[in-house]
Amino acid sequence: MSDRGRIYLSFDVEEFDLPNEYGADLPLSDQLAIGRRGFEEALGLLDRLGITATLFTTSRFGEHAADLLRSASESHEIASHGVRHDRVEEPDLAESRRRLESITGSDVTGFRMPRLQPVRVEALTEAGYRYDSSENPVRLPGRYDNRHLPRTPRREGELLRVPVSATPGMRIPLFWLAFRHLPGPVLRRCLDRTLAHDGRLVLFFHPWELLSPDRSHPMPGVVRRGAGARLRRRLERELGRLRDRGTFAGMSELTTLVD
Repeated sequence: MSDRGRIYLSFDVEEFDLPNEYGADLPLSDQLAIGRRGFEEALGLLDRLGITATLFTTSRFGEHAADLLRSASESHEIASHGVRHDRVEEPDLAESRRRLESITGSDVTGFRMPRLQPVRVEALTEAGYRYDSSENPVRLPGRYDNRHLPRTPRREGELLRVPVSATPGMRIPLFWLAFRHLPGPVLRRCLDRTLAHDGRLVLFFHPWELLSPDRSHPMPGVVRRGAGARLRRRLERELGRLRDRGTFAGMSELTTLVD
C-alpha cells in the first residue's frame, strides 16, 4: 500500500424518509424519486472528481434504481444499509445483502445501520458481513452519545468495526453536518490533522443533501442549512483537495489492513 493516507468516502444511498421523522407523510414514491435524483448528483460528483466511494444502499432503493446501482458498482463499492431505511430487523441483514448482490453481481461485505443505531456483532457475522460502519464516536444531541467508543477501526471477533472519523482529542465530528456548518479553514484543519494522525479518514454523506431542500418538507434548520449547491461546491473543493493528500478507496480494503 502507498504511504499516502487513505480516504474512505461513503454515501448512505436511501429513500428520503427524513421529513417523516418530523411529522410529514411523504409517500414512498416521492422518497424514492428524491433519493434517485440525489444519487444521480452524487455519482456525477464522484465521476467529475475521479474518486472511489462506498455506497451503503438499502435494497428497497437499490431495486428502485437498479440501473444506476449496477452502473455504479463498476467503479464503487456497494455495501448494505438494510432493506428499508425506516426500519431494520435482524432478518433484514442477510436479506438486504442477498438482494444487493443479486442486483449488482458484486460481493457485499459491509453494513451501516440507518441513523447509525447499534447492531449486534453476532447478527452481522451470521449474515455474512466482514465490516460494520455504524458508529460515530461523538456526542450528537438527541441521537446518541458515543464518546466512550474507540475512534479508530478495531476487531470484534470476526467483524471489523469502522467508526466515522472524528478528530483526535476533542473528537470534533467529521461527518456530513461538519461539512455543512464548520467554517472552511476549521474544517480543513480538522480533516488534515485527522488524516495525518490516523493515516485515514472515514467520511459519509447522503445523496439527498446535494439537492436544494424543499421548504414544504419539515426538517430542523441544522439539517436544512448548507445543503444543495453550497454543499456541492464545498465537496468539490474539499474532496478535490484531499485527493492531492491521500488515496480514495473502498472501505472493504480495511478488512485486509487492520489486524
